[in-house]
Amino acid sequence: MFSFSKQTIKEMTDHCIAENPNEACGVILGKTLLDQFKDICVNKSSIDFKDILLDSHLVDDLKLTHSNIKKILTTLTNSATQINVLDAKHLATVGDSMEFMYQNGGGDIATSIVRITNTAKSPYRYQMDPQEFLDADKKADRLGLSIVGFYHSHTHSAAYPSDTDVRLAIESGWTDPYYILISLEDMDAPVVRMYQINLDGSVIEKNYSLNGNPANLY
Repeated sequence: MFSFSKQTIKEMTDHCIAENPNEACGVILGKTLLDQFKDICVNKSSIDFKDILLDSHLVDDLKLTHSNIKKILTTLTNSATQINVLDAKHLATVGDSMEFMYQNGGGDIATSIVRITNTAKSPYRYQMDPQEFLDADKKADRLGLSIVGFYHSHTHSAAYPSDTDVRLAIESGWTDPYYILISLEDMDAPVVRMYQINLDGSVIEKNYSLNGNPANLY
């Protein structure tokens, strides 16, 4: 499950309130589940970062022991993994492990945000400043992080992607990161919701956790 700190949520909502009545927007930096998996392999097993691919075989290519694999799965799902890895042929590759961990509580971790200027300066739509977005992408690379999400506010509507939001996400090609919507309909109680926007235009609401505690709104 995607994880936020309460501070990160506060920073996003503070930004949105500060930009009201115009929509605010920004980038969320953090560690994807694959990033976390790679970090453990590099730091604990001295595996070269670039050798860790989704189709890499855990034992044959990465030379991980079954004990190593169980420890990684347990660490990244935040629970004792009750699985016999020795017999789990469906966990042969890194990609298989990712699927297993996502299904058992693993997920991306948000670590910080980067405020981006809304060049549209509108209460009804946003357009990220291209240079600031490029700078944010470079910052992520420099810090060994990834862009794990985008956020923007809805000043007078619910925290749900509009048709324009969906179209812009598809046109941009950025459909792997999550989209976080912050509704300011009630300024005293902003609502924060998270979505996956797919290339086919479908929108799926996703739960997230705050400091490890399940939540789907703030």
